[in-house]
This record gives sequence, C-alpha cells and structure tokens, in this order.
Amino acid sequence: MSKVYVKTSAQHGRGVFAAADIAADEEILLFTGPRLHRSALNPHDYHLQIADELYLGPSGLADDYVNHCCAPNAAIGAGLVLRALRAIARDEEITWDYSTAIDEEDFPGFPCCCGAPNCRKIVTSFRRLSPADQQRLAPYALPYLQAKLKIAAPA
Repeated sequence: MSKVYVKTSAQHGRGVFAAADIAADEEILLFTGPRLHRSALNPHDYHLQIADELYLGPSGLADDYVNHCCAPNAAIGAGLVLRALRAIARDEEITWDYSTAIDEEDFPGFPCCCGAPNCRKIVTSFRRLSPADQQRLAPYALPYLQAKLKIAAPA
C-alpha cells in the first residue's frame, strides 16, 4: 500500500498527501526519473537537481508532485528518499524545501506561495539564501550539496 496519494492542492495545483499517519523520520517515497544533463532539460517539465549538472527528470509518479514549502514536513536524504521531518497526519500535504536541492548560479527563482509564517516569498538557489537560512537548512540539503559545501550530514 502506498503511503501517499496525489490530489488537488489548495496552494499548489496538485500535491502529494499522506494516505495514513506517517511517523517522524519515516521513509515516504523515493525520487526517481531519468537522469538528465542540464543541457537536456525541458524547462516546462518537473526536474530535481541531484549534482552540479545532473538532474532527475519527470518520473510520472507521485514524486513529481511533492510541493515546496518554506516550513516543510519532509526532506530528501541519502538515496533520494523523502523522509518525514515530523509526524505527518493522514490527508496532510507532504512538502519539502526546494532550496535544499537547487544550486544553480543562474537560477532566477520563482515566487513562493506556500503560506508558511516564515515564508521567504521566493524559491531560490541555496547559494542565494541568507546566511541564517543556509545554516538552518544545511542539514537538509541534498547529499551532493552537503558534499560540495562540506556540510556534515544529520545523524
């Protein structure tokens, strides 16, 4: 049985929701899709940066619909597994912070409409975050970004 389902999201169009209660640190889903060089990306398709010039393209599965939030309830860790940062209630939307994956120097960013009290109002590259936000989000940065920035992975 899948832990998630995709449906209309009030703030994001379509989103991923918990099919049952999910415990803190529980694995939620795996990000998959074809590995693509940056030069092969279609800007209209979903893609996830996993290395300096390497991305996962759309998988056609639920991982394509996990939305951004500046106060996420999940984060991507080793093996590109999305894990719960806290307990997530059944039918709650599952989100992660996109800035913990993006490290493109020329990424223009896009407006954020997550509605979180601490919303940064823009989704941007990790390198463009404030020093305070970089420090706060460093433990949740994707493994390639942690290695690049010499950040210790969370225990």
